[in-house]
Amino acid sequence: MTTQVLSNHLRTTGLLLIAVPLIFTAGFTGLQLTFEYPDVLRHPAGEVLTRFAAAGVDLHLYWYAMMAAALAMIPAAIGLGLFLWDRDRHLAALSIGAGVLAGLVQALGLLRWVILVPGLAAGYVAPDATQAQQQMAVALFDAANRYLGMGVGEHFGYLFTAAWTLLVAVLIIRRHRFIAAAGVAIALGVIAGMAEPFGMPLAGAINSISYTLWALWTLILGIVMVRGERQMLAVPQAA
Repeated sequence: MTTQVLSNHLRTTGLLLIAVPLIFTAGFTGLQLTFEYPDVLRHPAGEVLTRFAAAGVDLHLYWYAMMAAALAMIPAAIGLGLFLWDRDRHLAALSIGAGVLAGLVQALGLLRWVILVPGLAAGYVAPDATQAQQQMAVALFDAANRYLGMGVGEHFGYLFTAAWTLLVAVLIIRRHRFIAAAGVAIALGVIAGMAEPFGMPLAGAINSISYTLWALWTLILGIVMVRGERQMLAVPQAA
């Protein structure tokens, strides 16, 4: 790989790693301010659908932003894995797979908010909606929320995000131990969220804090790559 190609690869991958947490945080913050997300999900489904229908276009854009961030994770993971390929091909390949799956399952989970929920919300608040139609909308919302949200987006999302973070940490540990050690701790905190459905105390809080730190960790990793500090991440090239 020539110096120019390597430099472009570093910059592109770094920008993607920077974009993922920034876009996700922007979308998440917007949802918190306009929709009281994620606390709103603890309210009855009928109330959530009513508030969604009344929220307007901004709410849709925030969900699209979060989904775009999840999709951006896919090329970012591929680029970083290829860059670290010569360090350990097996671990790098696994990191690519985990990163791609992390982005994919989270995007699939978020997709319900931009495709399914708008229709359910509109049908629920329609002036001529019958009680049976409203009950059907609530049942579909609850089913989608449990399967696509808690199951695909969160459960698998936590698993593959933690796996990607852990694999990347192992791959860079010889060049930057502090970032790697932080990545290991963050990965353990993220995967703790998988225990929340089973009633583990503080699992949700640990996961939430860890995701905030994960966003910062990914941002730092991207900045390192954009700055081109190859000695911190890359394997020394043979002469």
